Amino acid sequence: MDKTILIVDDEQGYRDLLHMELSDQGYTVLTAAGGSEALEILKREGVALIITDMKMPKMDGLDVVIASRRLRPGIPIILMTGYAIEERVQEALTRKASVCLRKPFNINELTDLVKTTVS
Repeated sequence: MDKTILIVDDEQGYRDLLHMELSDQGYTVLTAAGGSEALEILKREGVALIITDMKMPKMDGLDVVIASRRLRPGIPIILMTGYAIEERVQEALTRKASVCLRKPFNINELTDLVKTTVS
């Protein structure tokens, strides 16, 4: 099974941290600084999981969920947020995002979620 994960976050620090942690666990990790870049990657790469921040300029996490569902209907999506933007989070979960992690989260919480999602 493909073990490629796409990280979408406008914060370089989070992209770098998650890239390092997940790469160390044997996953292939692709990163995007925003939604449009993420969609370009999705069009050309086999991706098993998307991990996206909710609050980003231009396309937020909900926009990423909606657009990703059009390209890859069954792809699992994990949301991350440091903000209380509940209605957008709820809408994304309604559209079958798998789970929402609150930043800052324990990295083990994320890696456990990834293991159960991409096995």
